Amino acid sequence: MIGVLLFSQCKKDEEGWVFCVGCELSSWVGVYSGTGVYYTDNNGGKTVFDVPTTVTIENTDGTTLKTKVVAEDFFTINFTVDKNDNEFNIEIPGSNQSLSLTLSKRGSDYKLSGTAKDYRIQADTVYTYNSISFDVFKDQ
Repeated sequence: MIGVLLFSQCKKDEEGWVFCVGCELSSWVGVYSGTGVYYTDNNGGKTVFDVPTTVTIENTDGTTLKTKVVAEDFFTINFTVDKNDNEFNIEIPGSNQSLSLTLSKRGSDYKLSGTAKDYRIQADTVYTYNSISFDVFKDQ
């Protein structure tokens, strides 16, 4: 029993984030800042860690969300999606770019985790021009 108590005292509640199930559209809107991992297939492939990343989400009309992802010094990519549900994720597949976002909440804080890609498909091979996988936090 003492061992369990000691162990539980050392255990950190590092995350505490829960998926934002049932969050309204307005929960998504805002500017999110953090870092990401950049990858490109160009010039033999390159991975860069801790790239400053910003995601801006605007509600432009009704249920339309306009999303801009900026991987500082590497690339910027834009997406528009109609979000008419209260799900905690957004998936935008495409033939040359894609976006995957998951919204989490902890208290009054919001976190977006996701990946934005710019690519081309040739035969059965996908060539990634730019990709950023990130965790970003809503600016207060």
